[in-house]
Amino acid sequence: MLSIPFTATFMIETAYVLFATDGGTIIREKKLYLVELFCLCFAVYGYIMMFSNGADSDYATGASYVSFSFIIRNLRISYLLAEIKEFKVIMNMVMKMTIPIMYMMACLYIVYYAFAIVAMFGIGGLIKMPNFHSEGGISNNLYYLINFNDLGSSMVTLYSFMIINNWPAITDMMVNVTGSVWPRIYFMVFYIIVQWIVLNLVIAMMLEIYDNVVDEMDEEISVKNNVIQLMKM
Repeated sequence: MLSIPFTATFMIETAYVLFATDGGTIIREKKLYLVELFCLCFAVYGYIMMFSNGADSDYATGASYVSFSFIIRNLRISYLLAEIKEFKVIMNMVMKMTIPIMYMMACLYIVYYAFAIVAMFGIGGLIKMPNFHSEGGISNNLYYLINFNDLGSSMVTLYSFMIINNWPAITDMMVNVTGSVWPRIYFMVFYIIVQWIVLNLVIAMMLEIYDNVVDEMDEEISVKNNVIQLMKM
């Protein structure tokens, strides 16, 4: 009930702006009001589902729609926070990092794919569901799901090792099921390539972009200060 006055206030504001402003100006300068219109449609539909004589599931769905509209609406504050230097640096960094991070993720996927194919050839099909607590050196707690039986499982296994999630247990399981030391060498090479090289390159790229954005922000702020001083003179 407390959300209804806020929704009504946003509805009046949005209606005033949309009807009092031409379409070109809305597209160029007031795009947020189009988002607000979308949120209002969700909120009104949610209120209809909540306060109609429906089932409890309808009320829950309507409440979810209202909550979703409020979450999207709160994102409008990002335009106000953009006036703060620290927040603007982060936003510009994220925007400039989008394309480079996609290239780095593509490189990481190529490494994942190559190691997954090698492991599927050597260890694929050896790890199966144990009958009880453990079987064939495979620990319990669903560790048998960490396997190289298919491409999807291989990607999950490599990701688990990349984030160093209980890697001794994973490595011991692979060693026990193969009866050789080759899985240790395999994971060691994967760790060196991914952790020491690829992920460090990602971090270095992020730091470089951050430094460039900070320099650009300092220059922009300096120009604005000069303009303010000239206007005062």
